[in-house]
Amino acid sequence: MSIIENNIFLKTVLANTPRLLGQLNRNPLSLSYGSFDRAYWHYRTNDISNIRYQEAVLTLALLYTYDFTGNIYYKNKRLLEWINASLEFTLSIQNKDGSFNEWYLNERSYVGTSFASAALAEVLIILGEDNIREYGKILNRLDRAADWITKHTEELVFNQLAGSVLALARIAKLTGNDNYWLASRKKLAIIEKNQSPEGWWSEYGGPDIGYLSLMVDYLVKYYQIEKLESVLAVLKNASAFLVNFLHPNLTSGGEYMSRNTEYIIPSGFAYLSELDRNAKIITAFNSSSLEAGTGLGPTSLDDRYLCYILYNWLQAGIFLGRSNNGPGVDIKNYLKDRRFDIFFKDSSLRVKQNDKYYFVANLYKGGTFRLYAAGKECLDSGVEIKYKKQRLTANVLDYSNKIENKADSLEVRGTLKPVKEPLMKTPIMILFKSFQLIFGRADGLQIFLKDFLRNEMITHKKKNSAGILFKRKFIIAENSIAIEDEVGERILEKDFYCGLKDSYNFIPSSKYFTVQEINNKSGLDGKQYFSAQKGSSLRRICNFD
Repeated sequence: MSIIENNIFLKTVLANTPRLLGQLNRNPLSLSYGSFDRAYWHYRTNDISNIRYQEAVLTLALLYTYDFTGNIYYKNKRLLEWINASLEFTLSIQNKDGSFNEWYLNERSYVGTSFASAALAEVLIILGEDNIREYGKILNRLDRAADWITKHTEELVFNQLAGSVLALARIAKLTGNDNYWLASRKKLAIIEKNQSPEGWWSEYGGPDIGYLSLMVDYLVKYYQIEKLESVLAVLKNASAFLVNFLHPNLTSGGEYMSRNTEYIIPSGFAYLSELDRNAKIITAFNSSSLEAGTGLGPTSLDDRYLCYILYNWLQAGIFLGRSNNGPGVDIKNYLKDRRFDIFFKDSSLRVKQNDKYYFVANLYKGGTFRLYAAGKECLDSGVEIKYKKQRLTANVLDYSNKIENKADSLEVRGTLKPVKEPLMKTPIMILFKSFQLIFGRADGLQIFLKDFLRNEMITHKKKNSAGILFKRKFIIAENSIAIEDEVGERILEKDFYCGLKDSYNFIPSSKYFTVQEINNKSGLDGKQYFSAQKGSSLRRICNFD
């Protein structure tokens, strides 16, 4: 079946394929021939080749397999050679127990092993035994990876669990091993049980746009293998939640979500669009956002994430083209005409749109918000201050915050947290790598180390309150929103920060640039008043008449 030619997803992938191939070691005499980790094989600044870069081989396999206008890679023998080189190099970096490393030696990464195995299994399914030199050996190694995945789990970030479900199902399909089907079903049951009634799964404690879309992608692909109604039900719940966070300027997500991501993985919603109205809306949004260059697409991603997820845009384009199923929604009018005012209690997200503005805020993240109106794009990550040589922020997900939601107001009270930005120093790196080299083979020790690093760099479980109170209040009217910020210490106006787009959690797939950052008004073009009598306060009024 031919593919529709006027397809922004396919055009975007082709435009970025040269950059993707630049990550691949294409020299057959090189010891690292087939590695996609340019920092490893070319810059030689990494001591391991990150397994997740090897997921890029799936993009190449799809380009090799599907014919469409401009695809010079279709049935290209040199490309097939590079695919085989990548697969064979991947075998060389697998740990003996079947796992793979993403960040450091002997890591045994659950996400790396699951996601890479899912991608490699799909390559085998797409290309078949005739096109892959080491087909039997790769299948044997996937079997080993599936054994390792079966014995381990992940419930702090559910997208990783979803990736393992798909990996096990695909490897079961390839090998006929019923134990993998059983393990896949058990992990799927955990996912179904832990979906919030609001439609999201926890990503370090709350919902996140990008990672929810990744959940949808993996579960849709699982649904294509096993048509379970329970899976379709959770998918529809997820799209019903996510559709509320499509901004009028064709961006999405941001610092008001748990992991700050601003992209939407498109392939799952493209597949789901034939079965679900909200998925069709999200697909139309993704297409228009790519056309307009407003949101985060492959061009905005760094080389790391281009290797990880470019194939998702290719899969979306192939599916929409082959099914003759274009977006089918006038997204600009949809975004303009929708009206809602919803408070999601579990996640403390309030989202409202009327004929004047679109507003979204997360109270558990210190009142982080975004506000879009005619001529205004306001991005605000919560109160931050400088106080006695400290940098303090409210932008930490904290369920101990006291929140209040009313029709005409929102309020959050909590304590400011010290900014944490742990940077790797040379002595620490030497000690860490030495430790991993000597003790890294102990599986239990690696689980402890992973939990420690997550707590220190991502979840900040201790929170380490600075003891300084803050309050943020939104006064919500039909034609205006006023923001009142207070902190419990007297500070100078120059040390009181708001209206910034920032975060301090270590989330690799966040902090990419979007055009709206240049246009960020931060609500500061309205009236504002600063006071420093006992504590310090700032009041901003945004009018939309």
